[in-house]
Amino acid sequence: MPSELNLMTGLSLRFRVLLSGVLLLVAALSAAHPSDAGVELQAEQRFQLALEAQADRDYRTMLVQLRQAATEGHAEAQEMLGMVLLTGPTLYGTAVKADRCEAGAWMRRAAMQGSETAKVQLTFLNRLRASPAGKRACE
Repeated sequence: MPSELNLMTGLSLRFRVLLSGVLLLVAALSAAHPSDAGVELQAEQRFQLALEAQADRDYRTMLVQLRQAATEGHAEAQEMLGMVLLTGPTLYGTAVKADRCEAGAWMRRAAMQGSETAKVQLTFLNRLRASPAGKRACE
């Protein structure tokens, strides 16, 4: 009887080790090939990814995610994109080219959605780029 018990315990242990190995393999394969790679992100998720990229100082990714979220109508992304484009290399190095005209366009879109922050930013921006009489800086 004790030898049968040892045999069953040994098989049970081998089975658990084998099962653990299979589960580890499945976990590793899942991590290597995420099943959600084709999932479409929402504007808020893209905005959050932009904030994470900013924290990581990955400004190219930040800009891509901000543009996408802003294009999809996310007001906070529009505000932030406007400021990023206004400050450009001053804060973000060579990864972001300053473009006051595009910055103004994004701020106007956010202001049209009721963003008070964008309205203040537009006032500031309009003071920065005062054009000669009769000329418009951005068309």
